[in-house]
Amino acid sequence: MRRTALALGFVGSFALGTGAVSFAAEAGELGTRSGVAQEHNVPYDGRFAFVRLRYDEGNRMGGGFFGYRQGREPFWAHDTPRAENNLLRIIEELTAVPTAPDSRLVLDVDDPELFRYPVAYIVEVGYWHPTDEETAALRTWLRKGGFLIVDDFRGEHFLNFERQLARVLPGARLVPLEAGEEVFDSFFHIADPYSLIPPYDRQLAPVYLGVFENNNPSRRLMVVVNYNNDLAEYWEYSDYGYYPIDLSNDAYKFGVNYVIYGLTH
Repeated sequence: MRRTALALGFVGSFALGTGAVSFAAEAGELGTRSGVAQEHNVPYDGRFAFVRLRYDEGNRMGGGFFGYRQGREPFWAHDTPRAENNLLRIIEELTAVPTAPDSRLVLDVDDPELFRYPVAYIVEVGYWHPTDEETAALRTWLRKGGFLIVDDFRGEHFLNFERQLARVLPGARLVPLEAGEEVFDSFFHIADPYSLIPPYDRQLAPVYLGVFENNNPSRRLMVVVNYNNDLAEYWEYSDYGYYPIDLSNDAYKFGVNYVIYGLTH
């Protein structure tokens, strides 16, 4: 209880934006892929690194993707790098997990480098259309102990995610995650996960789903899904004051819990 109280005090000041941290991306770290700015990946050094999965949905959208985003970043890059930076600072300050704000990577789903890292993050999966090679690689990574965090999608985008997940893990069942699940109590105790409303549409009801090893809820959670929600939006703007502090703090609790769960299971 004392650890949680101290942690909340720090997160509260962080969400207020005390001016202690600058999150501007350094232009010297940027490269390109398909005309889109991309950060330089940190080399593996044994510390925890936030891995964001990249996918090439542009070739499958008939050009409509870039028109929809008006030439901005692809969907897989939504909220990067500020969301990662901010979450990594919270993890560095509040836990014993060795990491740093710049400990982040972007990897293709079938990049062998992914097997160095036990936790990965993917967003906007309504636009995710992995190749057969990518589904096979992700299946192997998950079965070897990988933990996948799925965030930032809503509405009918669930249909595509469900189809692609079935390709990755044939026969896997997505089951609702209720209060009391271990993933909601791995560092912070989240008494009511469903109290965290989405940042962009307060009328949506958040849904948390999971895929368990061998479809057995007593086994390891392999995939956690934040449907009708967007944790990274809260992380990205926590120091801007766009959202209520308590909601930003709660979003950080989810992020920290997911990382701790993935590292310990």
